[in-house]
This record gives sequence, structure tokens and C-alpha cells, in this order.
Amino acid sequence: MDKIEFRITADGSHTLYVPHLDETYHSKHGAIQEALHVFIGAGFNYFKKPQLKILEVGFGTGLNAFLTY
Repeated sequence: MDKIEFRITADGSHTLYVPHLDETYHSKHGAIQEALHVFIGAGFNYFKKPQLKILEVGFGTGLNAFLTY
């Protein structure tokens, strides 16, 4: 089994890469761009409330939680 590697994505952020699957954990276009678009833009910013509670399931790399904070 191959060792997991760090790769730099198009926006300069890092992602995890699994060589034997030729698969990255985040989009090759940018880990931060992906998180901002999917988690923040389509999720967090969707709700316009003065107070919001967030449940992070499947913590992964923690990038979504970090960007939300």
C-alpha cells in the first residue's frame, strides 16, 4: 500500500493524495475553494440567522470547521 502524500492544489492549498488510487481528498482545483463553495457558500451562508449552531459530522481534515470558525 502506498504512503499518503500531500499535494498542492490550484489555489495553493494542500490536499491528501493516495497514489495507488490516484485520488485526492479535495478538488485538485483547490481545497479551500471547494470548502468555501460547498460548505460555506451553499451551506453556512444559506441561513440568514443571527445565531446558528453547526454540527460537523465526519471531521475529515477539519478544513470546513476551521474555515467556519
